[in-house]
Amino acid sequence: MIFNYKCPPSTAAQKAARARYKEAAVADIAAGLRSAIARPSAEQITWLPIPPSKAQGHADYDDRLTRTLRMAFAGYNADIRQLLRQTASTEADHAAGNRLDPEELYGLLQVDQTAIAARPIQGTIALFDDVLTTGKHFKCCERPLREVLPADVTIIGVFVARRILSAPTAAEEFPMVPQL
Repeated sequence: MIFNYKCPPSTAAQKAARARYKEAAVADIAAGLRSAIARPSAEQITWLPIPPSKAQGHADYDDRLTRTLRMAFAGYNADIRQLLRQTASTEADHAAGNRLDPEELYGLLQVDQTAIAARPIQGTIALFDDVLTTGKHFKCCERPLREVLPADVTIIGVFVARRILSAPTAAEEFPMVPQL
């Protein structure tokens, strides 16, 4: 499902089957969110999609997270906004040989002050992303929000999936122990 969900827009545009699988993944994830989060709870949260690796205007800018939230909470009075944007396109971390370090990513994020001023922020913000790997994107998105929002706003993360790291080998876990 995640493979289909992350299908780049340019690939989906060229291959109808990939586009169908991508849209099915969006619908499945939206249905899962809707069934997991009760309407009253969904309506008490400001939902923020974590910005994609491609900046708006790039051929592979992907709004799948925003579309998923809108589909999940259709008919609800849910506050779904894009308060953050990435100012330059980068290679997606899952495809990158050289991933951005947290400071580089933080430097590319910009808070949309107009979207913040549009209406009051709920007491809780949920940063929504597809896969939690190391938490870098969550932390880098949380940081600029903390700089501009009141201290009493709670920021949580909601993720579709989590990367399971393999168990460390004895050499990785206990590097000083000689291996036999």
